[in-house]
Amino acid sequence: MSKIYDALQSAYKDRLEKAKEQNDQHTDSHPPPLPGTNPVTIPRFHEEAELQALAQSIATHLPNPDQNVIQFIGSQAGEGASTLIREFALMVAQNSSKPVLLVDADIKQPSHAKVFGLEQKPALEYFLKESKPLDGVISKVEQSNLFLATLSSKFFRSLTERSSFHSTDMWQAARNRFSLILIDSAPASTPTESLALCETVNGVILVLAQEKTRAAVAQNVKKQILDREGHILGIVYTKRKFHIPKFFHKFL
Repeated sequence: MSKIYDALQSAYKDRLEKAKEQNDQHTDSHPPPLPGTNPVTIPRFHEEAELQALAQSIATHLPNPDQNVIQFIGSQAGEGASTLIREFALMVAQNSSKPVLLVDADIKQPSHAKVFGLEQKPALEYFLKESKPLDGVISKVEQSNLFLATLSSKFFRSLTERSSFHSTDMWQAARNRFSLILIDSAPASTPTESLALCETVNGVILVLAQEKTRAAVAQNVKKQILDREGHILGIVYTKRKFHIPKFFHKFL
């Protein structure tokens, strides 16, 4: 499996090279830690190999490396979407020479600032609407390449009301600084406008809890995303239960 050099942009370039060579083998080695970037000390629930595999899978479904705004959304609360995107963002940032932005878009139950021990700053859209500097609305996560931002309820109202404020303008402005923008939205089942984000991003990852989320619920959320012209990059199952010791799965 290929490692990540410059977030998903390098994974994309690597995919093009492999396509030309018609060779699916991955021979890249893991790069050394970047200067000034250290692993963030928080509990981890996903193996790095799994996160890298997710990054590579996302890269193969992106049209080009400049389309790098990706939304993670669960069908309902408790599926582990926030934990997954947080650990995924840390992994990509650690292996990227350009910063990564994690956007906490769950306005009712934001979690990332508390986990990272950060003070919440004004919402991300303020820097665009009120000409505020970007540094005033983002927070750096320890000594890493990861930055955190939030969205406000006004942002979601602008999406549903089709106001003069365009979220695509905000993403475009943020792309100039970040190699990857990851959006952790509220579950589709909550009374928010999370699904309205789907049509403004480059791709959507649907997060489902294995053996917990009913197929009918998952199909309904998938349909809602597609109805809003969202581009589903894939489905990730969390909270997997191994009915035999996990060690033996490596040999099956």
